[in-house]
Amino acid sequence: MSASFPLTSVTLIAKIKQLSPGEDSSAWVRFWNSYSLAIRQFAAMKGGEANADDIVMTVLGKLVDVLRTGQYSPEKGRFHSYLATMIVNEVHMAHRKEMARAGDRKVSLDAGGEDESSSALMDTLAAPEESPETIDADWRQAVLKSAVEHVLTKTALSDRDRKVYRAYALEGRDIADVAKEFGLSRNSVSQIKSRIDKRIVAVGKELVRGA
Repeated sequence: MSASFPLTSVTLIAKIKQLSPGEDSSAWVRFWNSYSLAIRQFAAMKGGEANADDIVMTVLGKLVDVLRTGQYSPEKGRFHSYLATMIVNEVHMAHRKEMARAGDRKVSLDAGGEDESSSALMDTLAAPEESPETIDADWRQAVLKSAVEHVLTKTALSDRDRKVYRAYALEGRDIADVAKEFGLSRNSVSQIKSRIDKRIVAVGKELVRGA
C-alpha cells in the first residue's frame, strides 16, 4: 500500500501526553491522520451529517486536554472505546442543547407559558443509553467507512479503478453496466473490486489493532 494508515498506539499516546501546551509535534499529525476520518464517520452516524464537522472539532479539542492531563490510560480500556464513548456523549450533549433551545423558543411563543407540547419536547432531553457492544460495533463500521475513503483518496490507484470501484461496490450498479461503461470485462471489474477490498480490509485492521 503506497500510503499507510498510521497506528495510534500506546507509544504515540504517551508522546502526546509529554508535549507542552502549544507544542506542535509529528505525534499530533499521526494522530489526526489515524483518527479524523473515523471520528467524522462515527459522529455522522450518531449525530447526523450536518453536525459531524462541529462534533469532530469539539472532540479533538477535548482530546488535547484528555491526553495531556492523563485522563485516559490503557487501564481504562482500548483507546477506540474511550474515544467512541466520548463522541457519543458529545453528540448527546449537542442534542440536548438543541432540544433545550427548541423548548425555550416554544415557551416564549406561548402566552400562558409551557404547554403539553413543549413539556413533551423537554421530556426527550434524556439521551438513550447505548451499550458498550453497540458503541464498539458502530465504531468498527465507522472505521470501515473511513478505510474505504482512505484507500480511494490517499493510495495509489488509477482514476479508472477508483471510478469502477465506486460504481460497482459503493453505488451497487450492475456489473454488466459497469463493465460496458469502462470498456472492461466482468472479470476485470471483479478483480478491481477484490484488489481494492483487500486494501480496505488491511487498513481497517490496522486502525482497529492499533487502538
